[in-house]
Amino acid sequence: FSLMQAILAIYLKSLLISAVLVLVLSGLYMLGTISRNYDKPLSVRQNKIFDVLLIDILTIPILSFAVLAVLIILKSR
Repeated sequence: FSLMQAILAIYLKSLLISAVLVLVLSGLYMLGTISRNYDKPLSVRQNKIFDVLLIDILTIPILSFAVLAVLIILKSR
């Protein structure tokens, strides 16, 4: 088990953790937004969903490196 494989395993674990966290939070946000803005047209609601999905795509890798740092610190203890 080389060092690169260990780092890759930790990175993939952090990517999974951050993806699940972001998707759960954005799902809750979208559910609240859709329920509040139900009287608005479908295109407005779809635009909000697309905005949230774009934010998720940009946020997951950044958050993944933050989780990676925390996992490395916890693993070193």
